[in-house]
Parts: sequence; C-alpha cells; structure tokens
Amino acid sequence: MIIYKSPSTKEEFKAYYAFRYHILREPLGLPRGTEKDDYEPIAQHFMAVDDATGLIVAVIKLFENKPCDSRFSHLAVREEYQKQGLGQKMVEMVEGKARERGWKCIGAFTRLSAVPFMEKLGYKRAGHVESRFDNKLELVWMEKAL
Repeated sequence: MIIYKSPSTKEEFKAYYAFRYHILREPLGLPRGTEKDDYEPIAQHFMAVDDATGLIVAVIKLFENKPCDSRFSHLAVREEYQKQGLGQKMVEMVEGKARERGWKCIGAFTRLSAVPFMEKLGYKRAGHVESRFDNKLELVWMEKAL
C-alpha cells in the first residue's frame, strides 16, 4: 500500500531530499544541493511511501508563488513505480491543497518530456522554453485554473 504524507522528522527530510537528488539531479550530472531551491522554507512538502518496503516512491512540493497563486515543483516518481498513477495522484493532491487555501490557479515549470502528462491533467503551456543548469534541463511554464 502507498501512504501519502508530509515529511516531518529530520530523517524523513534527509531521505526526501536524497530522493529528489537521485531522481531529478544526479542523472543530469549536477552536484548535491541543486535538488533544493529558495522556496524550500515556504513550501509544503509531500511524499508517497511504499508501506511494504519503506521506500519513498514519489515526491512533490507546493508553495505560494506568481504568476499563478500557487506553484508546485520537484515532482518525481521512482522509475519502477511510474505508469501506475502516482504522479497524477501527487499532482491532484497539491491541487486539492491549493484549493483549500483558496488559490485559483496553479502552475509548474515542466520538463519538455513531461508536457504530454501535464496536458492530460488539464495544464496548458503558458510560457516559453527555458534552459537551466547550463542547458542540461529544458523547462516550460504550464498552468491550470483551479
């Protein structure tokens, strides 16, 4: 069974950030520390944990930010758990949290490879392609009315 929760202990946050690095930054050859940004202190963090193994299998964070009311980032799903609806569940979870806060729009910088996934969830391109980390990562801003 998959359990959805927010990391709350020092150990859980350490594992949460290690997972983000391993899935999102290490494959690009980026150094440790690039899995974090300036929004960490104001974000609400979520993770999905496989109860049987104790493994973190997905993560995402939500925070207030413009141009929409809210923004999510660092969505990552462990490879062997992909194509099982976990990414969709994580996005739906942060959308629900954003609605609870009264936010009317949510957005995310999305990897070009994930644009079809985001479009399936109702997100529309609302920006141009941006390169980050010395062109190792190309992103496009996408958003959705809540």
